[in-house]
Amino acid sequence: MGGPKGRIFRPEKELKGFKKVFLKAGESKGITIPFDDKTFRYWNRLTNRFEVEGGVYSIFIGANVTDIRLQQTVAREGTTEDWPYKAETLKSYYTGRISQVSEKEFETLFGHPLPEGKWSGDLSINDALSQMYYAKSPLARLVWRILTGLKNKSEERGKPDLNLLFIYNMPFRGIAKMTGGAVSMDMAEGMVLAVNGHFFRGMRRIIGGYFANAKANRAYEKKLSGK
Repeated sequence: MGGPKGRIFRPEKELKGFKKVFLKAGESKGITIPFDDKTFRYWNRLTNRFEVEGGVYSIFIGANVTDIRLQQTVAREGTTEDWPYKAETLKSYYTGRISQVSEKEFETLFGHPLPEGKWSGDLSINDALSQMYYAKSPLARLVWRILTGLKNKSEERGKPDLNLLFIYNMPFRGIAKMTGGAVSMDMAEGMVLAVNGHFFRGMRRIIGGYFANAKANRAYEKKLSGK
């Protein structure tokens, strides 16, 4: 999908869904890639919620990003006039030339002064799994040692495991984003609690989040099916 050339900087094309289909010679199949309420949205730090930029969106269907077979447009109404960024203060991001972003420009994007970089003692949902080196939980540090050992072995063979590297450097919040709805953000927060040494509080949050997430997923599937 390509967004409107408006107030929000975004990639030329954004992947919004895909399906892998195996075909025999001469065979054809029809597929459906549904769009939902998350397809057109972006995070607006001024309104502190997801919003939709109004305008005309291009919908692309292709074998890959450079091999587009079909294209169509669809119009969407905007949900706010409070824009989080201005092109004149974020020139690097609006032009895509981000090799030399100044601290001032990044602070403008970030919305806050840059943190000092001092270690606080607790991991947050934005920290990577590789940072479980600092975890207060012995089990979390054991998981870190196992992941680090596997990573080092793959690198020594001269063929790094890209899937493992992805997991190793993924933030805890990414677990909720990359599991297809199986893990909620509340469950990820529970994992962070457990990693920081609050095992029972963390497990209660993970278990409670699991049942709440399963209920929400069933309701969403029911809504999509129209039943």
